[in-house]
Formats: sequence, structure tokens, C-alpha cells
Amino acid sequence: MQKSLTLIPVVFFVVACGGSPSSSIVTSSQAPTPVTLFVWAPNQEQDFIESRAEEFQFQNPQWDIQFNFLVVSEVDAKGLLLLDIVNGGDIFAFPDDQLESIVEAGGLSEVNQYKDDVTARNIPWTVDVATVGDKLYAYPNTADNGTYMYYDKRYINEEEMASFDTILARAEELDSFVNIDPMGGWSMAMWFTATNHLSWSRIDWEQTIDWNNEAGIRAAQTMMNYYATNRLIDDGLLLPTQFVENNVGNLQDGAIAGMSGYWHTNAILDILGENMGTIKMPSYTSVDGNTYQFGSMVGARMLGVNAYTKYPAAAHGFANYLTSAEVQLKRAKELFVAPSNLEVAAREEVQALPTFKALADQSPFGIPQARSVSQYYWTPADAFANAIIRDARDVHQQVVAAREANPLLDEQQLYAQYLAIKYENIPGYLNTLVEQVTSLPAKP
Repeated sequence: MQKSLTLIPVVFFVVACGGSPSSSIVTSSQAPTPVTLFVWAPNQEQDFIESRAEEFQFQNPQWDIQFNFLVVSEVDAKGLLLLDIVNGGDIFAFPDDQLESIVEAGGLSEVNQYKDDVTARNIPWTVDVATVGDKLYAYPNTADNGTYMYYDKRYINEEEMASFDTILARAEELDSFVNIDPMGGWSMAMWFTATNHLSWSRIDWEQTIDWNNEAGIRAAQTMMNYYATNRLIDDGLLLPTQFVENNVGNLQDGAIAGMSGYWHTNAILDILGENMGTIKMPSYTSVDGNTYQFGSMVGARMLGVNAYTKYPAAAHGFANYLTSAEVQLKRAKELFVAPSNLEVAAREEVQALPTFKALADQSPFGIPQARSVSQYYWTPADAFANAIIRDARDVHQQVVAAREANPLLDEQQLYAQYLAIKYENIPGYLNTLVEQVTSLPAKP
């Protein structure tokens, strides 16, 4: 999922018990080794990681650590790092689909000392996407990079949230909206996973996508149909704001439900409180008359250590600590993220968290992002989604204009008429998408 890059330097000195750095926690006669670590992490985790830095310093008096924090979204980590690996963050957070590119660029220090423990303690698929060949290059941190539905319990109930049709019917009844964002092509795949195939092998350097077949055409037509209702908002960043509008009774600018992920949990919880509901993605009705379950992409977030760090022992130690069971449990409770740690994920208190069940219920219908798409998928996928939504908006405007000119015209017949015309564009859109996604440059 694409987000903007923000660079905010935060220099953080760890001071123990009111004295000079590490003065009261060093018990040996040998002075601690000075260490400077630059840590890149997303904005929503800055306070959390700074608190963990204090703990890590207290537990490791052999180092006198100056932590320097930069706010870098995980999605932007690779792009920023590859501009200047040598001077990049010593420790940085990133999504699993970036791992192999960073490894090929020589940006990651292999995990050796903690490899057996990391492998044993984490969900196997999260270890798999942190591995290239037989080498482990990163520390799995979460298993939460997926989408599900948030909803306002005051206006729609859990039973109604099971079907996209009943969700939209409720939005129509209340003159409100539902927020479904293609997210730069990331969540747009949800329309195709039930009937089509998408896979990526970096080893074979092969992207497989069959969306330009008959099933894919039906999926794209279905997507266009739903957006043509004009009840879908395609900007996920607006979702918290829309829930704020609900709080003041302005449903016409609000949303009764929306698709998002972990990155919005705290904000939405602050806004809706006990009225926040979460649930897996709903089912939907295809143009072929069948009902399908929306899919999703799923992934892990992880921590990597820069291959050029001047302090590999401290950097790996801190990355290992930040992804330990102890810290993953705290992260799950405080930030509502799904842990990659097996022990933590099995705990009842974690499974009871509002977003954990929604994500867990959606996971069987997900496809692993790191094994599904290459970096060359995103731009054409985003362009395809925008084209479908643009045509759907055109259909709605044409229907409104026709009805204003002649209120006696049947609305459903108008939709069918104008949609049929726009359907003619879909095979071309899909052929372009598939051609661009599969037109890979030479393997590095």
C-alpha cells in the first residue's frame, strides 16, 4: 500500500535512572562501548520503539547507545535506502515484498546469530518471505499486512456486514457511503482473487497473471458495477474523517463502513470508541450471478539490519529484541497489530483484540503479496483501477443527466445501457494491464 514519505529526525539519548547515559546500569569495571544506531520506523510506532530502546539499553550495559530515530514509512524504506545504502538506517522496517530487491542491492545484513531462534519462534510463512535461498535476511515483526472492514455499529450491524450488497443497500438507505480504496493496486486484487490467478517468482523472474480471460472480464465488470452506484469512496485516507462526520450526524459526508488495515486502528478507535466494529471482507455478487468472497493480499512486516552498519552486534541485537515475543505482545496490545510470533499469536488476549479476528478470518482468502506480485505490478494495476473507476463514475453521471432530462426513464435500464457501453473498454484495459505487468526488464 502506498503512503507518503515523511522524514522526521528524532534524536534520543538513553539515560539510566537520572544519571549520565548508562552510568547506573554498568556493573563491570570496563567502560561501555559507544554505539550510534539510526532507526527507521513508521510514524505510528515511534513512541513505542523509543520505549523499547530504553529497555534494550538497560538490558545491555556493555553498550552506551545513542539512538537516532527517523520517521520513514515502511513502504518508502526501500526507495530511500537504495539512494544511499551506506548512510541508510542501521535498522529499518519494511514490508516483505521489498526484501529480495534490498538483498540484491546488497542492503541487508544476513541474520546469523539469531537465525535458529527467529525461525523457530515465528509463523513459517513469515520466515519464508524473510528468506532468500537458504539465508535469513530479516526479522519477522508482524503478520498483519492485510485488509478487512471497519464499520460504525450505530448504523450497520455485523450480520449486514457479511454481504457487500447489504452494506451498499444500507448506505443507500442512509444516504451515506462505503470507503473501498484500490490502494495503488494493492487491494484492487480483491476483485480477482476468487476467480483468477496471480503469482510471482523472483527466482524464475516470472510474473503470472491471467486477468484478461473471461473470468477476469467478469470480475472487472463487477468492479465497475459496484463503483457505478456512486456509494463507494475510493480514498482510504478519508476513512477516519468520514467516521468523524458520523459522530456529528453528517452521514452524507460520512461512511458507515470502509476497508483498511492496522494503520487506521488507533485513529478509528479514538473516533468511534465502542462503536467501532471490525470484520473480514464481505461476499459480493458477480455479473455471472454467483456470490464470491472478496480476497486480499496478505503480508508480513519485518525489520532489517543494514549491511553497512558500523555496529552489527548492537544492531542485530536491537532488531532481535524488537521482534521478540515480549515486544510483539506489547505491540499487539498497544498498536493492535497481528504478531508473527507463534506463541503470542496463540494467546487468548491477543486473539480477542478487535482487529485480530477480522484479519485471521480474512487470511484464508488472501494471497501472499511477496509471492504474488513484482515491483512492476503497482503502476499498471493502479492505472487499471483508476480507469475502471473513472468509467463507473461516468456511467453514474450519464444516468443522473438522463433522469434529470426525463424523470420517467427507468434508472436500472439506464445503468444497464451505459454500463454495456463502458464494458467494451474492459478487454483493452485488461490486456494492457497484463502486458505491462509481465513485461519485465532483464533480471538483475
